[in-house]
Amino acid sequence: MLRPNLVRLASVLVCIGFLAGCEMFGKDKKDSSSAQKMQADAGKVAVANIQPSKAAATQPANKNVTGTATFTQVGSDVHVVANLSGLSPGKHGFHIHQKGDLSDPALVSAGPHYDVGKHKHGGPETPEHHAGDMGNITADESGHAMVDVTLPNAQLGALVGKSVIVHAGEDDMKTDPAGNSGGRIAGGVIEMKK
Repeated sequence: MLRPNLVRLASVLVCIGFLAGCEMFGKDKKDSSSAQKMQADAGKVAVANIQPSKAAATQPANKNVTGTATFTQVGSDVHVVANLSGLSPGKHGFHIHQKGDLSDPALVSAGPHYDVGKHKHGGPETPEHHAGDMGNITADESGHAMVDVTLPNAQLGALVGKSVIVHAGEDDMKTDPAGNSGGRIAGGVIEMKK
């Protein structure tokens, strides 16, 4: 009697071990796939050419905002460098938005901030924030602004086709949905550099 019970127990343990091994293999395969994707994207560059919104004419201090935002995959992060001109002096909200549709004069067609989960708005350094929350870009007295920020655990391929939006006012980095940063004064679609 003892022997059949041992055989059943051994069979059950073999099945559990097999299933656990399959699950781990699947997880390793997923992790390996993500690592391969990041490695394939390493060093790739995408650019958003920032242009004023058609509705920016209603905001004379910010009606000629132009520049570029460059996105580079560096390991598991995306490094963003932006240079803009034509801004009113001070801080302006600077975000990645969900869509690359800039057809609406006020750029509302770009949708909400890019977010891979259901997070609340914040700044790039706050514990909770949208994946597209890059904080503020600060313009000097001549209207020139530069930002250098890193998006941790981001994939360049996921950002391509989305848009970068510059807001009229400062992002308070806490208020949903966009930090009370005002109207959308300029934007550009993130496109892979050839």
